[in-house]
Amino acid sequence: MNNKRIQDAVHNHIGEGRVFSEREENELLTKIENNQTLRPKRRWFPELLGWGLAGAAILLLLGIIGSQTGILPFSADRQPERLDTSLLKEEEIHGLENMTEEERTHFLNRQPKAYQADTVEDALKALPFHLKLPKKLPFEAGFVVNQINDWHFESNTDGKDISVDFRATNDREVILIQALDFEQEFLGEGNQSESPLEDVVLNKGIPAELKIRDKEGEILFKTKEGTQITIVFIYQDDKYNTSKVLIDLANQMIE
Repeated sequence: MNNKRIQDAVHNHIGEGRVFSEREENELLTKIENNQTLRPKRRWFPELLGWGLAGAAILLLLGIIGSQTGILPFSADRQPERLDTSLLKEEEIHGLENMTEEERTHFLNRQPKAYQADTVEDALKALPFHLKLPKKLPFEAGFVVNQINDWHFESNTDGKDISVDFRATNDREVILIQALDFEQEFLGEGNQSESPLEDVVLNKGIPAELKIRDKEGEILFKTKEGTQITIVFIYQDDKYNTSKVLIDLANQMIE
């Protein structure tokens, strides 16, 4: 083998610019002649596919475990364990400047923390319970957020006790919806009013209480998840069937 083959081998397999001894050149030439040069290991498609499927299975398993334990969020629709105030703005309380420190402390301890949301979507995402608002209303309007209240006093330990109020109006008719995740007196409990109550059954067998007054109606029910919902419909036009409107709105909120 001539020197040119040795130099070509050195240039192609080791690197240009290095000076080799005669022994190194002979060893290199022997490896080339015996076809012993190292070749890069190739990863064939089946091997890559197998590793890819294994990785996907691990991610899926982690997602399922996280969705069940709350450690990892598997679904974007999952509600937070507590009210997510990062999506809200706390309302300022005015009129405290004329109170003494003791009066101010006593007053604040008896008031819930009130929040506002820029959008209905932010309000729904911030709640520690799932809530679906009606989309088909008896008049042209959309819902806005009235207020979100955190009733979590020191005596409570679950970090919930949240109420939220929504309103939709066309300046003549108004729909008010309140939802809360703690016990509150139902329409039929406590003091009885002059308006009679009617027991009705909503979708999926959910019981509700209906109260009809002049130009106004109210329905109250509790979802299977335990969220208590009150819908109030106030109107001026006699064309509305109050019971039908309220029952339809309530059924739209049941999933």
